[in-house]
Amino acid sequence: MSASIGAYIRPSRLPFTNGEYSELPTGPKFQQKSTARSRKLVKWCFLPAFGLLFLWWFTKDAFKAPPTPEPVKDLDPFEKCEQAIEEAHIPSLEEITSLQSVTTAVAGASGGSKHPPAWTDPAKWAKIITPDELMERVEKGEHLAPRILHQSWKTTMLPDRFQRWSKLWQTMLDETWLYVLWTDADNRKLVQKYFPDYLKSYDLLPREIYRADMVRNMYMHKFGGVYADLDLVPLTRLQESIPILTHNTSPPIPIIYLGHMGDDNYAHSIPNAFMISSTPGHPFWKIPLDFVKEHQLDDEYNAQPEGLTGPVALRTSLRKWLKETEQREGNNTFAEVRVLPNERIYPFSWYDSPLFHHCLCRPHSPFFNETRCHYAFPEAWTITYWTHSWGF
Repeated sequence: MSASIGAYIRPSRLPFTNGEYSELPTGPKFQQKSTARSRKLVKWCFLPAFGLLFLWWFTKDAFKAPPTPEPVKDLDPFEKCEQAIEEAHIPSLEEITSLQSVTTAVAGASGGSKHPPAWTDPAKWAKIITPDELMERVEKGEHLAPRILHQSWKTTMLPDRFQRWSKLWQTMLDETWLYVLWTDADNRKLVQKYFPDYLKSYDLLPREIYRADMVRNMYMHKFGGVYADLDLVPLTRLQESIPILTHNTSPPIPIIYLGHMGDDNYAHSIPNAFMISSTPGHPFWKIPLDFVKEHQLDDEYNAQPEGLTGPVALRTSLRKWLKETEQREGNNTFAEVRVLPNERIYPFSWYDSPLFHHCLCRPHSPFFNETRCHYAFPEAWTITYWTHSWGF
């Protein structure tokens, strides 16, 4: 065995050729083969491991559980009220009270007042009668329109706010007026007695708010007078603003007054929260009643009360009325429907009024204040606070 190997090697590890063990290659060549194997080992074993480690390092965050998001803070629609009210230059309650004192003193000295105070003597308030009394008097042939104020609630027990606002109407009208509060039970009795053709449609309506919407058209058709939602309040004596309300007899041509809210293209622009009919029997009121019969099974209209019996339906009925004006006049049927401008009946629009209106005039606002709300609308005859109590 050659001494060039430089180390003892077991025979079993030597090449065996022709019956004898052969010598290993020379040192340098042998060492080169060993080094090549080591490089291959590093290349095929360690490099992939390093690659996997590198890949893990840069992708480890992708396999982490997503962090728990912080609770979303409820958006407060009234968060910017103070700034909005200040920018609108609405005085404080104390400042308004002081201004009103001066105005009252000046008006008293001149013998008049733009917004007279409510009567303090209950004998001069509107007379409260029941729906049964009203129906009985009409059946006896008494002509009562237009000095009747109709309001409606589930029962005769009004919530505190509604009770106070209702009383305001009674005090702002005078003793020549009648005040009637209709309940759900009274409403059905009215339909059954005077509008039997609509009773089936009335009973099939899905909720009481639909029926309350529908029946107010019947108040107007059967009795005439004024209808006002319980969250709509007078800011002045209505009879001084609308002359027909001072008449003891109906005008030669029957007249209806409706209010307008917001943009004319808005589907809710003719709310049914306030309506006036100078006389019973105005032909317009049959249009919204027939609309209910025609569409109450139509999903396009009956999903919400607004579309079938509420403001959207009233606006649709008004458009139909205006479209048929020429045809009616050709048949010598003369009757009017007048729409009052926004600033008179619905100066506060729940749809597109500025923020400070919502801050001061929505009862669920922490900034709600009736006096400051009224101050914002000097040209208004009434205002609605839009409590939307039917949705609760």
